[in-house]
Amino acid sequence: MKDRALIYFSLTLSVTSLGYAAWVHHQGGVALAMRALRQREMELVRHLAPKMGNIYRDMLADPTRIPKSPTTLEELLNPLITILDAIGADSGETNRPPTK
Repeated sequence: MKDRALIYFSLTLSVTSLGYAAWVHHQGGVALAMRALRQREMELVRHLAPKMGNIYRDMLADPTRIPKSPTTLEELLNPLITILDAIGADSGETNRPPTK
């Protein structure tokens, strides 16, 4: 009787492990990678937000354009891109290839 219980236990464990492997395969590496990337982006934003806030306070005349609580890198860096675009527009340079 003990042998039969051991056989059923090992069969149940095998079926469970196969089910888990199929579930992980179905989840895919892409979903796991995207979750890890989102988590890393949140960590970067949390780390860089105070430093970028100081930079924006020094460079921006309008404090309402400083992002209050950014969650993505795009939200964090939007004011910087705006500043750089304004600097490029003020210099009068265009994006022309150099002539020979």
